[in-house]
Formats: sequence, structure tokens, C-alpha cells
Amino acid sequence: MGDRLASWKKKLTKENMAILALLGILLMVIALPVKKTENTRDETGLSDTGSDTMKTSETEKDDGDGSYTQEVENRLEALLSSMDGVGEVKVMVTLSSSVEQVVEKDVPYSMDTTKETDSAGGSRDVVNSKQEETTVYVTDQAGNKTPYISKTLEPAIEGVTVVAQGGGNAVVQKNITDVIQALFGVEAHKIKVVKMK
Repeated sequence: MGDRLASWKKKLTKENMAILALLGILLMVIALPVKKTENTRDETGLSDTGSDTMKTSETEKDDGDGSYTQEVENRLEALLSSMDGVGEVKVMVTLSSSVEQVVEKDVPYSMDTTKETDSAGGSRDVVNSKQEETTVYVTDQAGNKTPYISKTLEPAIEGVTVVAQGGGNAVVQKNITDVIQALFGVEAHKIKVVKMK
């Protein structure tokens, strides 16, 4: 063991040390935590403590290009059509609810404690607490006030129907069902794969 360590130290040159240092830096960069987004988009980094939700219609524009449902369907169609044996594909997705926007609330809380003693020698503590909840508003340049949306919650996917050229093949049906279950957590009985005519 000592011989191996001595021979390794002899082979360690400045160039090899530089390479080892770069590899160490690379490993540190790879190991850095990455912000994980599940079905929420937090635009402010604020926690949702003291927040309220405001439902919007399912057809609300997500990013100006189309509805959330259409975006999910398009991405799923692109993914499934790239799978072996699937061929051309059309997808329909149903959602459990509409998009929810979480409105930021300001919730100040105060508590006063008073100790009282009566003439008979008894004592008691009186606690008064006060909590108010007010919506935080943002004023735009035109002077209009709108509630401050701290994050948008995307709805859960309730069911998926896939019409595919290879949908008549049992193996293709199983692969499509497995992919949809892995992506969205939808139960198998809520996924239907059929052959395209």
C-alpha cells in the first residue's frame, strides 16, 4: 500500500494537479442544489403562509401562447410521437380544476398578556390576541390596484386519452400508459390508448 502511494505522488505533476482541481470544481458545481418546481411556479420566493387562492378560468393564458391544457397536450404529443412504434398521435387531457392563483396576504398578529390580582389574593392571566388579514395590492403606472399574486398553482391532470397509429399494439399501449403515469401520476384506469383510423 505504501509503495502505491509513493508511486502515485511521483506521477502527480502540476498539470495533473490542475486537472484534479478542475474536476473538483466541476463536481462541486454538479452537486449544487437546483430549484425544483413541481406543479407550482413561485414568482417571488415568498412562502404561502397567510395566502389566499383565487381561481381563474381554465382558458386563462399561461404565458401568452395558449392555455395550460393545450401546452400539456402539445408537449405530450411531441413526446409520445417520438417513442418507438407509436407513430402519429393526438392527445386529450382533462384537468381536475382550473388554474389557481395564490394572493399574498399581510397577516399581522399581536398578543397582550395582563396579570391581575384581586383583593382575596387570587390571580389570573388575561390574554388578548389580535390578528388581521389584509390583501397585498400592487399599483401599476396607470394607478390601478390589483392583488399581488405570489404564485400560480397548475391544476392536477385528471385523465388522458391518446389516439395513436400504433395504439392497437398491446406493448405500445403499455409503454404509453407507463409514460403518462410517470409524468403525471395519473392512475392507469384514467388513461385510455386507442388505435388511430
